[in-house]
Amino acid sequence: MDTFYFIFLFYLFFSLMMDANIIVVGGGCAGMQLINALLKLPVEQTGDILLIESNLHPAHKSWCFWTSKPSEYDFLISKYWSVLNFSSSSSDLKKEIAPYRYNYINSERFFEYHHQLIDQSSRIKVVYENVRQFKSENGIKQVITSNKCYQANHVYSSLLDAGSLESNKLLLWQHFKGLFVKSDRPIFRSNQATIMDFSIPQDGATHFMYVLPFSETEALIEFTSFSKVDSYTDYTYNSYLEKYISDKFDCTFEIIREEKGKIPMTNFDFPAVSEHGVIQIGSAAGLIKPSTGYAFNRISRHTEYLIQCFLNPNPTIGKMKGLARFHFYDSLLLQIIQNEPEKVATIMDQLFSRNSFNKILTFLDEHSSVLEEMSLFSTLPKRLFLKQVLKYVQAKI
Repeated sequence: MDTFYFIFLFYLFFSLMMDANIIVVGGGCAGMQLINALLKLPVEQTGDILLIESNLHPAHKSWCFWTSKPSEYDFLISKYWSVLNFSSSSSDLKKEIAPYRYNYINSERFFEYHHQLIDQSSRIKVVYENVRQFKSENGIKQVITSNKCYQANHVYSSLLDAGSLESNKLLLWQHFKGLFVKSDRPIFRSNQATIMDFSIPQDGATHFMYVLPFSETEALIEFTSFSKVDSYTDYTYNSYLEKYISDKFDCTFEIIREEKGKIPMTNFDFPAVSEHGVIQIGSAAGLIKPSTGYAFNRISRHTEYLIQCFLNPNPTIGKMKGLARFHFYDSLLLQIIQNEPEKVATIMDQLFSRNSFNKILTFLDEHSSVLEEMSLFSTLPKRLFLKQVLKYVQAKI
């Protein structure tokens, strides 16, 4: 009996010392999707939740993803497109994508909804502090901020260790600047989004434009680069944007607002769980697709997986199944972007002109079969990709 009471008092002591049962570090796209999923569980299962966020006012972002069936966040979609356009110096393709829809969510609306959920829940608390490090002691996870050491049974974190990425041989950046514009007359097709326009100068990197019309007079026009540097100057971004707008659209524009950002593109093997038992989410879990930068659907699937693990009494958290071969495909394209960027426009031109857009979307969303993937690869430059396979194998030896 003495042993039983000792164990009981031991766990009671640590329960009283803990700040929450669950700590979520980072209130971005992944952190909020996880909190949304946790709040759907009974309070008896989750216990108290603590969100630690460093940024009181996150930057405005645009999240796009495609779906063929109802999704968790349909009610937050402010615009979707049923026709997609791909352009290059030799192609101008427009295709219906039903049953898919290409969706747009404004991050302001996304965060507003999730903060309302948090405000309405008595089991969750938010603190705005910078996390310095993670530790673990006797199975209890510790999150050390600039103000305090917080303790919990479960910790999920989207904090990305930039130093670990820099040690990876294959690291590129997707960086972009977009203008939300309003024209003086109707010029856009509001049901048609341009996901890639490679008709602009490549200049030793991989460059394309992205046009999302919200109406016949309003759109987001965005310049995107995949390159070894993580950003250009505003002058350079503006030069590409101004020339594109001048060449494509014969009208006067008012700039409503701007957005800028950068995303690491790497084949780094992100750990599912850190050495201190912290479960990685979002960019820290490698959920940004290395070859495209899309993440919203991947984060949603990963959130479902983590909830299943949380409800399992003896969870073993690893990487989601079925992603290894897509990681390999992404690595090959990243190698081409890094070593032969001038060939990417040709690859994309062949990909979109020789395959249905739906087939491409299924592949990019990592739902395709091996046979479908082989069919798709047969339309691409074979020698170039075989050379990349050899380089990939050599790098692993």
